[in-house]
Amino acid sequence: MGVILFNLFGVAGLIIFGFMLYNAFFRLPRLIKSDKSPSMQFYLYKISRVTGHSEYDVFCKSAEDWPVSQARVDQDFDDYLSQQTVPHYVNDFVRRNKHHIDELQIPRF
Repeated sequence: MGVILFNLFGVAGLIIFGFMLYNAFFRLPRLIKSDKSPSMQFYLYKISRVTGHSEYDVFCKSAEDWPVSQARVDQDFDDYLSQQTVPHYVNDFVRRNKHHIDELQIPRF
């Protein structure tokens, strides 16, 4: 009787362990990954990597459609580097091109 009970607990333990492994390796990474939306910094990084230009160049390109001076772009870029704040014209540029940016693949180093 004791051996049967011991084997029953062993099988139950293996089933629980298998379920935990399944969740850890297959289910949870997908759930965690799908919850996070890409940040604005990621989009700026992705644009700069794909185009081969710097993030500063992305700021300059974003300002072309707005009445923003070059001095303001420089100040906004300094703020971005020190405080990670993204100005409205860069947000607008990324928002308008988000569909195209999501389709781009980042090349390997």
